[in-house]
Amino acid sequence: MGCFAKGCLTILILGFLLIAGVVGSGWYVFTKMVNNLTSTAPSDVRMEQPSDAQYQNAETLLTRLNNATDANEETTVEFTSADLNALMARDEDFKEFRGRARVDIADSMMTISLSVPLDFFRWRRTRGRWFNGTARFSFVYSSGQFRVELESAEAGGHRLAGKFLTDTFMSSFNDGLNEGFQEKRGDYAGGENFWRHVKSISLSGDKMVVTTQAR
Repeated sequence: MGCFAKGCLTILILGFLLIAGVVGSGWYVFTKMVNNLTSTAPSDVRMEQPSDAQYQNAETLLTRLNNATDANEETTVEFTSADLNALMARDEDFKEFRGRARVDIADSMMTISLSVPLDFFRWRRTRGRWFNGTARFSFVYSSGQFRVELESAEAGGHRLAGKFLTDTFMSSFNDGLNEGFQEKRGDYAGGENFWRHVKSISLSGDKMVVTTQAR
């Protein structure tokens, strides 16, 4: 699950940065977008600390998912936002997102708040900068591809105007998101095995539903 957390959050950030290439063109526009969408310091992303019972429940779900992918078994595991936040707060595989990410799931939509350093990207322009933003979206992962429907987004204090959330924009966003996902899915220990066994991920009500497959 560590590879899932790191992979999904990293790819989400990458998708937002790739907006620069969709909205404008050329290095000048990209640099200006990075300046506007990122910051030189982190923001304060807080979450309520989970109880021992909440954390143990989340760990039980995580173990079920890991066991299914390791054993090449089919299963379905449902995570609430409380489960995901508990893992980010206390699980070692999520420690790099501790205090840097918070999620909420309701009405089959996810809202994620992020404050993440961008030094892991190769672009010199993003070194020493932070992605501080919030996004509300629905998504489905199926057949090795993410399909995101972005309802609203804010980064660096700038709200993404509704006029940009067109079908063309979202198509380009998803293309960039999946291109980045394919490049980075194997960057973490067990990443390729994990994603090879994930059949689908979707949002349903107040839960994120992960279904594995035997391969």
